[in-house]
Amino acid sequence: QGVTALRGAKSSVPRLLGPRPVVNMATADRDLTFYTHSLCPYAHRVSLCLAEKAIPHKREHIDLSNKPRWYLDLNRRGLVPAIQLDGEVKTESLELNYFLDDGFEGAVRLTPDGRREEMQMLIDSFDGSFISAGLQFVGGGWGFRRGDPGPRQADRMAVECERIERIIEINGNGGPYLMGAEVTLADLAIWPFAERYELAMREFQGVELREMGPSGSLSRWIDAMRSRPSVVGLRPDDNKLLASWRRTMRLDYFDYETADVDNP
Repeated sequence: QGVTALRGAKSSVPRLLGPRPVVNMATADRDLTFYTHSLCPYAHRVSLCLAEKAIPHKREHIDLSNKPRWYLDLNRRGLVPAIQLDGEVKTESLELNYFLDDGFEGAVRLTPDGRREEMQMLIDSFDGSFISAGLQFVGGGWGFRRGDPGPRQADRMAVECERIERIIEINGNGGPYLMGAEVTLADLAIWPFAERYELAMREFQGVELREMGPSGSLSRWIDAMRSRPSVVGLRPDDNKLLASWRRTMRLDYFDYETADVDNP
């Protein structure tokens, strides 16, 4: 039944944000550096994982609008997130989270016992479902558009929100998280996008994301995620972020101008 739903459908952590180039948290035995942009949803996934597990690390904020030469030499594509551990550079947000959860004991385990394959199926489904539907709803591509998103986009987003609710109710045994009572990598994979969609849909379409889930499970999941210290600590000021969204009408405006979570 759980697989069918997939197909159909308090830690204390420091607030390591802003443009500060390096935050020294590395342990003597493992020299881990996290390269990020604090407004990028993909890097946000890894920031959440590091915060939830309280993994000591160094952190470097990369200005994506003006990538330093040294970073392009280190990471040819120049994308974030990336981590460097013991001289080896690794990329891709989902792979990084699997690596961190498997390789570091940390404060919590973010893969539920005996359910790794189920969790991976769920995570792998997000890009072509909820994430894609949300981008189309708020404007298409990475841009924003005001007003009615159109019947096709609205119907697709409604279907995806109902699917999230089925996942919570079936695979998560009622939640509040996607796979049950504890947060997992599945929640961290989708939350950065849900957080942005909630704010963007309210601003540009006048729609509340939580109200698109008829059973209330989506709303309870949003509340559970928003209450987590990791989520609170990594969230930019909504009013400042909205000001930049209104000015640029792009979710990814930080690719083209200098910005960070403290000065979005």
